[in-house]
Amino acid sequence: MEYLEATCDEIIYLFDELIPYQYTQEDRRAGYFLGKDRRGSVHRVPLMSLSIGVVTNQFQTFDHLGMITELAAEMKSFAKSLPGSKYVVGRRHKSPVLETAAASEADALTGAMALDAQDQDT
Repeated sequence: MEYLEATCDEIIYLFDELIPYQYTQEDRRAGYFLGKDRRGSVHRVPLMSLSIGVVTNQFQTFDHLGMITELAAEMKSFAKSLPGSKYVVGRRHKSPVLETAAASEADALTGAMALDAQDQDT
């Protein structure tokens, strides 16, 4: 976490410094180039920018890889909605789970079922 912002800033700085050389001077001045889509229609295509979505386990834990990829996709989509090259960091805090008797009983039952399955395997 210590180097997160500096690393993202450096990546974006280098990208924004180097990417203009992929375009002609005319396209750089215009801020776009003309490109054809699959149907042959000509459209203005904006110059490339970089969108980074960052997910950490600083404020929440993840039980499944899918949770991480889902949040990363959300962060990247949000970054893409902002103009220019950007990075966004997921800083959500996990919602507190209220412990109820029913939840405790369900956990105990699940644990008992897991122990039962282990006994049958041996």
